[in-house]
Amino acid sequence: MERKLLCIARKKRYVPSTISIIACFTRFLHLVTNVYAFAPCQLVTIHHFQPSTITTRLYEQRFNVKELLGPVSPSTMQSYNLPPSVLSSGWSAQIVTRTAKSLEETTDIQLIPKNEKDHFVDTVTVEIPLYSSADGHDRQTGLGIELLEIEGGREDGLGIVIVKGLVPGGNADKACSDANTQGLSERIMYGDSIVTADLILRRRSSGTNEEQTDVKSIQTECLGYDSMVNQLVGLLEPLKDPVAIKSGAVILTLKRLRRRPKINVQLYYPPSQNLPPTTITLQPGDNLRMAMLQRGIKLNDPLAQRYDGKPTGSGNCGSGGLCRTCAVSVLRGGELLSPQKLNEKKMLEDTPRWRLACKSWVGYGMKEGDVVIQVNPRQW
Repeated sequence: MERKLLCIARKKRYVPSTISIIACFTRFLHLVTNVYAFAPCQLVTIHHFQPSTITTRLYEQRFNVKELLGPVSPSTMQSYNLPPSVLSSGWSAQIVTRTAKSLEETTDIQLIPKNEKDHFVDTVTVEIPLYSSADGHDRQTGLGIELLEIEGGREDGLGIVIVKGLVPGGNADKACSDANTQGLSERIMYGDSIVTADLILRRRSSGTNEEQTDVKSIQTECLGYDSMVNQLVGLLEPLKDPVAIKSGAVILTLKRLRRRPKINVQLYYPPSQNLPPTTITLQPGDNLRMAMLQRGIKLNDPLAQRYDGKPTGSGNCGSGGLCRTCAVSVLRGGELLSPQKLNEKKMLEDTPRWRLACKSWVGYGMKEGDVVIQVNPRQW
């Protein structure tokens, strides 16, 4: 094994404690069989249906949360980075069973935060050029990434490995420095965990001027130190014969722990209700109406005019955006709510400060801050 391809720092392995069996005879891709719980981490089994959609935690309906939150700037995401002391102990793992429409179940293992209340997992992609015949000099063929095992010592090769650092002057360090110089998004950071790696090779076809592109991919999520090293070394094996290679690069997908943004929503009630102001704390992707109703806030206004032609006071439409009983007046922080769509704009064109709570999701752009609203604005 040519470990010179990777510069690796190693931490003393944990001795596994008593293992609680969570799932038997499951498969982790094509690498692992007979998956049990991590030690000392705990694994829980969760079931997902139609994994192409995202289910937010406050309601049962499925929405594309990324679409609702809109574009997110790299500088905003970097403001949620965590200190190294948290990153070194903040990872855990879970077995995830997905059921497709065909009712076939697939099982794999995913990295999750130990503290899911305050932290979330983000995904970062970094391209590392390794070889180019056009740059006029030879490149190193290694990644130049130092790895640190924080959970492992298991016979099945599972574990948790994070990035400890980058070798000064190595390919990863150069790639991240170039990205910063060019104002690009992210660089590899301490605490990141490599989950996939793709080797992209552009070759010259013998006897012609045509090029062909070869792609080789590996999965490394929740692998222990030795297993991850073996996978990465094997990925770079084609670079040992660079004769026909014009250029090559590795695209790493890494998972990163970040702090959850918080949106403080301050609620004011009509004077007739004689209720003190209330502040609720939400997270990006939370629906304003459901968040308020689940906290016992009196939201539905019997005086609200309906958009669907039904009599005033005939109840609410169940978040269909037709009855206006959940309308609120946004005094401050409207930029933190998802933008209005055409129907809502038409319904509320005479009251520009108003929003339908059922059609408002907080944390637009993954930003945090304060929102101030009046409940039951027709009663003021």
